Formats: sequence, C-alpha cells, structure tokens
Amino acid sequence: MQTSGNGVFVTATWPSGISWVADVYNETNVPQTYTPVAICTSQPHTTRHGDMVNVPPGETAIVRATCDPGQVVTGGGPDAGSRNTGSDHGQSYISQSSDIGQQWVGRVTNHGLGATILQTWVRCANTPHTAYASGATRLAQGATGTAHIDCRPGEVPTGGGGLGNPAVDFNESYPTTTGWTMRATNHGSIPLDLFARVTCTTP
Repeated sequence: MQTSGNGVFVTATWPSGISWVADVYNETNVPQTYTPVAICTSQPHTTRHGDMVNVPPGETAIVRATCDPGQVVTGGGPDAGSRNTGSDHGQSYISQSSDIGQQWVGRVTNHGLGATILQTWVRCANTPHTAYASGATRLAQGATGTAHIDCRPGEVPTGGGGLGNPAVDFNESYPTTTGWTMRATNHGSIPLDLFARVTCTTP
C-alpha cells in the first residue's frame, strides 16, 4: 500500500478473496491518496486468519495467523481498520506485519478514543518460499524513514512487510520489482529502528 505523503498511517492490509484491502487514517488537514497493491499468481494458495482481539484505547495488541502443517507463508497482514467506522475508532496503527516461521504476525497500537478489533490474515502455499530481512533503519524521535530489502537474483517477491518498536507506525508497505519497501514514523520518545521483510519465490 502506497500513500501520497506523510501523516497517513496504515490500519489494515489484508487479503479478501481475490482482492487486497487496505485502510488508512489521515492525521493531516489536507486530502491524501492511498493505493492498495496486490501481487497475483496462478499458484494455489489458502488463506487463514487468527482470533479477533479487542484493543482498548492506548493499548497495543498482537495477533498471529498460522498456515496449515506442511505449508509455507507467502504473505499476509493485519486488519484493525475495516470494522471501525467512527472517526475516533480508526486510529489503530500497524507497527508489525511480518512472517515468523509458519505464521504471520500483526501488531497495532490504538491511538484512538474508542476500542477497536484486530485480526491477522496469512496466505499459505505448498511451493518453496524464502524470507529475508533488511538491516535496521534508525529513526530519530518524530522522524519518518524507509527500509528496503531485495529478493535474491532469480527470485520475485510474493509478500512482505516490516517491524520495529510498537511506537514505529507504518505509513507505507509495498512491493517493488525486486523486493519490499517500508516507510514508518517514530512516535516514540527515543530513536528507534525499522526493519523490512520480504517473502520470495522462484517463478
């Protein structure tokens, strides 16, 4: 998902049928645009999701979604935005959306005034995939920055995301031709790191 500027934060990025859904919250006082990005393949996939977890105001929550035995993670994402329609219920910003082993992990912090619901989704396949992580991008307090990681030569990205401290909130998460790019803002009180992750396969 790509956005037109700073001040826009990702609250959902998840698969729905043959589509990819994204939600954002615009903290600025000017109109912004955002563009969901989907990676499509003819390889068979299954979709699994984790539990729905209530996230009170000011709290951080993590939900994991797990592939079936024998399958590998190809992508995924958390949803803390699509079920919230009130203006004060849509500020659960994503600070982790990444693979860990056979799971996809989603983490949000609720910056809004009302409770929200978090659920994480994972896309799974039987074909070989490999995940890679970037080095750390250090973000000063209040700063926005990017992290990027490429697949190996001959591979293509099928999914990706990133992670950092719960105070590092995502602005963008999207594939490139060769890998995955993250952009995030440090809402913490000290310098913090951002990492990008990409899941790759051989076409």
